[in-house]
Amino acid sequence: MVEDDLNGKEKSSGTVAGEEAVSAKVIHHVMEPTHMGPMDKPDGHAVITGPCGDTDEFFVRIFSSRIREVRFRTTGCFFTIAACDAVAVLAEGRTVREAMRITQEAVIEYLGGLPDDHRHCALLAANTLHKAIRSYVVRGTGL
Repeated sequence: MVEDDLNGKEKSSGTVAGEEAVSAKVIHHVMEPTHMGPMDKPDGHAVITGPCGDTDEFFVRIFSSRIREVRFRTTGCFFTIAACDAVAVLAEGRTVREAMRITQEAVIEYLGGLPDDHRHCALLAANTLHKAIRSYVVRGTGL
């Protein structure tokens, strides 16, 4: 639905002219992240600070080459929290190989989109998960 605001500019319902709508899924993952928090004795662990200054930290627990649990911490913004929680949801229950194929695009699609200036949050989250999985593999217990 498109309506005119008081200045005669068009806007779509739920957004201000020039701003992108935030999906309900993004809001849900920020308000109720199910995978946020540290993990004792993870099988894999990684920390990456992105060029934006956000730091993501992922912990993974793996059994029989399958991701059994994923936890994360971040210093990032609203969209970084949503991306990290989405990556955890997408990875949990998958094989190590499947989880390594989670991409920025898959995270953005799962979340129903991210604003252009926050798409990098999905890349940082996916890359940090991949690094945590690689730390598990490098220790000789993986694949």
